[in-house]
Amino acid sequence: MNLKNHGKIEPVLLNTIGILYRGSILKNTYNRRQVIGGMGALTTLSQIGHSEALFTNQQIDLNDPVQNALAYAKLVGTADRSMVHIYYKGTIFGMSPEEGVKPMIGNTGVLKGVWKPWINDSYYYTLYDVGYFSDLETDLPIEEYENPFTGEINRPVKIVGGPFDRVIKPEVRPFKVRENELWLDEPAYLNFVNKLDPKVWTKASTGEKLSFLYVETYHGNLSDLMNPEMMSIPMTITSTHNTSWYPFFLMGKRPGGHYWQSVGKKVENFESDVPEHLIRYIENESPGYFESEKPWKKRKGTFQAYKEEREPIKG
Repeated sequence: MNLKNHGKIEPVLLNTIGILYRGSILKNTYNRRQVIGGMGALTTLSQIGHSEALFTNQQIDLNDPVQNALAYAKLVGTADRSMVHIYYKGTIFGMSPEEGVKPMIGNTGVLKGVWKPWINDSYYYTLYDVGYFSDLETDLPIEEYENPFTGEINRPVKIVGGPFDRVIKPEVRPFKVRENELWLDEPAYLNFVNKLDPKVWTKASTGEKLSFLYVETYHGNLSDLMNPEMMSIPMTITSTHNTSWYPFFLMGKRPGGHYWQSVGKKVENFESDVPEHLIRYIENESPGYFESEKPWKKRKGTFQAYKEEREPIKG
């Protein structure tokens, strides 16, 4: 497994991480009915350039860097100038060497990727994320909950992240193929300075440096991938993240950290693929999120939100 250190990237609740390039944003717009009905999820050949890179029904060479990049775009996002949304739901566990593993809270949301073909057979996309931390039994948003390790009442912040920009360049990624199924593991190791000074944020900060490991596993069908009329194919995702304690858990320098596990899928139809209460929540928290290709300008993230919204608590 080849882990890439992506440098100083703020940890946010995203299923795909990597800031490789910054550029312009698309100008197209969609109305709510089109998006909720499924437009912007799975797209077809009639809207796409990059024709020289398209593979046919008869063959696909994942060892060819250009075709590999196209395969990545079709599986994870889209090879078209369009938007893709990914619904996800998961559980955040706490791991302590003395107290073992305990489920803490859930997390759920919708990722938005704004994609377009880019220069030199590459693909460019901007990623956003909106969601909430949830009760493990009801799946509904929680404003506070009892920490199973400390017994204290914790108040989570809201899930909001992005914009994060990335370029998918031609290269040979390690797709795994078995009969009509294919998978791609994408690990990312993040090592960066903590925005929360442990001398000030004694309970919220775990230290001066943070180290996160994100591993995303994408799954789809080879027959869909080889279909030249499909620019975005159905995809499911499994995410596993190993992280330092998040600040609102108020764990300080207690040994241990989080294990995040979530599953998700590329949205084909919002009415059938995403819970109605989550759609209502996102529309209330970020009006126009589903329709807009630029729902906000300033970069947002969980650690920054905590720093801006909360006051230090002394341990």
